[in-house]
Amino acid sequence: MSQPTNTFSSYDAKGIREDLSDIIDRTEREECPFYSTIGRSKATQRIHEWQTQALASAVDDNAVLEGDEATMDAATPTVRVNNRTQISDKTATVSGSVETFDKAGRASEMDYQVILKGLELKRDLEKQMLSNKASVAGTDTLPSQSGGFAAWLTSNVSAASDGANGGFASSTSLVVARTDGTLRQFAESHINEVMELAFDAGARPTVMMLPAALKTRFSAFTGIADLRREVGDKEATIVGGADAYISNFGKLTVVPQSFMRSRDAIIYDPKKVKMAVARPMKSWELAKTGDTEKRQILVEYTLEVSNEKAHCLVTDVRKST
Repeated sequence: MSQPTNTFSSYDAKGIREDLSDIIDRTEREECPFYSTIGRSKATQRIHEWQTQALASAVDDNAVLEGDEATMDAATPTVRVNNRTQISDKTATVSGSVETFDKAGRASEMDYQVILKGLELKRDLEKQMLSNKASVAGTDTLPSQSGGFAAWLTSNVSAASDGANGGFASSTSLVVARTDGTLRQFAESHINEVMELAFDAGARPTVMMLPAALKTRFSAFTGIADLRREVGDKEATIVGGADAYISNFGKLTVVPQSFMRSRDAIIYDPKKVKMAVARPMKSWELAKTGDTEKRQILVEYTLEVSNEKAHCLVTDVRKST
């Protein structure tokens, strides 16, 4: 077949309008499950403080004589800990022309950029709060920083023998980052180990967060239920993953996490960790210095680990040897 002579086709036309969809697609993950599941509290100073309380150890010989004179028991004082607030921001700059011209997928380029920057900022908060970062006191030339969750945990921890815990140091009133050890293969026994420690400490963690590779390894643990399941008279469904784990010491909801360290598995109680907010996330216009519109999106916050004994950390692990 051939095209008739002098046919005027779309290849010759100059006035055909472009076909540009009004849908703008993103593939990056927007979910921030740690940010979304933990509590909120109010920070009113750069040094955000709270107290923890321990009970005296239980004994099996608490027996006194009838009519005996009471002996005064020693009191257990609270422990005062803190974390430093951190200011995080994103900015957007849009030229006057771009804001004025017709655009596909959004009416206002600035409004669109503010939404994007807000999502990016929330992802930054998720990654920072789950990190192994030490807290920084801050100066006029050095930003203060919040200590990360992995740095806080010291009690219910499974780590390589050549690693070392960080935690809150009362001598400096700062959170110290942990020292990483030699990587080892992630095993189900690591979870049972820290869950037993947590139980003995009186903790009840309910959520386990895993990076992608460790989530894959976790789904292959022998303790996971059958990986093949029949659904009526339909073809068998292969189940290669698990969203829950029932340990000897409680059920854990298993959540894959994109923004945590690849060597960590974090088990936590959402009721015992908070994001303490000094200034909620907000955007505002910056001074106009030319033919642009400028906005800043900013939040000031810190991580409040109500009691580090309420949580668990398996670290120095990888998918395979």
